[in-house]
Amino acid sequence: MARFLFSRNRKTMASDRWPDSVDHLWIDLGPEDGDQVTGTIRRLYDAHPKVVEHMLQQGHRRPSLLIEDDAVSFTLSLIPTSIPEDDLHRLSFLLGKNFLVTVHLGDDSAVVDQAMKDVLRDQMMREGVDFALYQVLREHLARLQELSSSLGERFEGMQQEMLEHVYRDMSPQILAMRKRAMSAKHILDPERSIMNLLKSEDFPYVQKKNRPYFQDAAFLMEEIGQEVGAIRSGLAAMDQGYTALQSNQINKVMWSLTVVATLSLPATTLASIYGMNWKYMPELNWHWGYYFILVLMVFLAVVMLLWLKVRRRQD
Repeated sequence: MARFLFSRNRKTMASDRWPDSVDHLWIDLGPEDGDQVTGTIRRLYDAHPKVVEHMLQQGHRRPSLLIEDDAVSFTLSLIPTSIPEDDLHRLSFLLGKNFLVTVHLGDDSAVVDQAMKDVLRDQMMREGVDFALYQVLREHLARLQELSSSLGERFEGMQQEMLEHVYRDMSPQILAMRKRAMSAKHILDPERSIMNLLKSEDFPYVQKKNRPYFQDAAFLMEEIGQEVGAIRSGLAAMDQGYTALQSNQINKVMWSLTVVATLSLPATTLASIYGMNWKYMPELNWHWGYYFILVLMVFLAVVMLLWLKVRRRQD
């Protein structure tokens, strides 16, 4: 059901029906109000058909913005912390001089619910619809901060895990995290542009007294975008580091196998010669021949081991 918050005589009130004689009006349309979107917008002003289409659109589209003489419409993406693609929903805004329309047809929005409670409790509608919009944006940014913190914590955990468990295959985890970070950046970049427009002194739908709030929101969005960008860069470096670490471990294993094979080579050679059916084998004609061959094998292995250590130090 559509919800209405409005100010009259500097008092904020709520209703489930269209109020009369209001100073400022906020209309929220949820999943069950899709058939009311067009009529609601037409009742506010003579909107361009593209604006109506813009407000009705759902699905995995990037945030976007349309500007008219009487209003501006834009969309944000409501995303949970885990960022699964199927849970992306659009939150659309229509902002005019004295009206604000929020549309979330994909699902109920906790962001809008909390902002409406705060505005009604603290009598904020008297400050203007732009201030009500800021309350929604503030809740949205709080969830984006949770997203950024979650990505950062997961990134730090993966780094620790990579150092502690070198032989564990972490490629799927790294690829999944890079996909999540890319999805977040794909959403945050256009939202940063929208925030920068809202804070602009040339933007006519934000009062001068409320502009510092939007400047703060734009700064916070920029900070979140930089954090997510840093995580993306860190994941790329982690991928390279993980590959180098795996190569280093493989080299260590190959070195050990090479040493074992090299040390066993003299003994194998002697044993092969000694095991041939010759009538002049030392063991047959010399009592100490068998022990001599064993000692010679060990001696040659020790000499080769020392030589390998000297060569490794020199390298």
